[in-house]
Amino acid sequence: MEQNPLEENIQKEKNPTKMLSLVSHKLKTPLSIINGYSEAILSQSAKEKFSPFTAKALEEINKQGTKLCGLVDKLLFFNKVESLQAKDLAKKIINLKSLVKASANDAISQEEEMATVSAGSTVAKKGTFIEIDCPSNLEIKADEELMGFLVEELLSNAIKFNNKAEKVIKVQCAHHGDSISISVRDYGAGIRPQDVNRIFESFYQVDDYFTGQIDGWGLGLTMVKKILELHGGSISVISDRGLGSIFTVSIPVA
Repeated sequence: MEQNPLEENIQKEKNPTKMLSLVSHKLKTPLSIINGYSEAILSQSAKEKFSPFTAKALEEINKQGTKLCGLVDKLLFFNKVESLQAKDLAKKIINLKSLVKASANDAISQEEEMATVSAGSTVAKKGTFIEIDCPSNLEIKADEELMGFLVEELLSNAIKFNNKAEKVIKVQCAHHGDSISISVRDYGAGIRPQDVNRIFESFYQVDDYFTGQIDGWGLGLTMVKKILELHGGSISVISDRGLGSIFTVSIPVA
């Protein structure tokens, strides 16, 4: 029996990161077709007068296809980050408050309703509030794409692992002489002591009755740690079960 070319490539490839990249790329084209056609059909729903069941099914197909595309994109980004070295970083001077506000807006907009940004230092959606305490003139020298992902990932986790009707997340940035810190505090489920040392492992996820099944690969915090290592930084976690967690990132001043 002739071997499938994809199976043959996977068997030949000993590097798991490259294998994930191969699989991710193979998924992109069929997913793009599924999402493209489902969106096109949905756009004709008023004209075609679909039954409630058909309309609901099409919406769910499109929703789940979009979610799967996001997961595949995250796998591809993981492979990109894993292959980077410090010399590959596109470092530049970045205004930290602007970066945090943009990341907060992106994190909230991942939820079902669109985010709205207030005139002050709070990014909010109905039931979700991100308060930002960051000096307006505070700057860091870093890779903007990677640092934006890092902050957005911490904020997305703070939202995702919170089962309260009203979610409050606080971000505090400060200058400490030779380093700059970014702390993200939530008041959600918290992390069990036995899980704290494992949450930065690839594909590790914390699921229990506090949070239920969580979407994702369990790669976000792995990438956060890698990005910090590339910048010569570090991350620490303080968590109380049932009271929430504080993730603090420390980045050296260039």
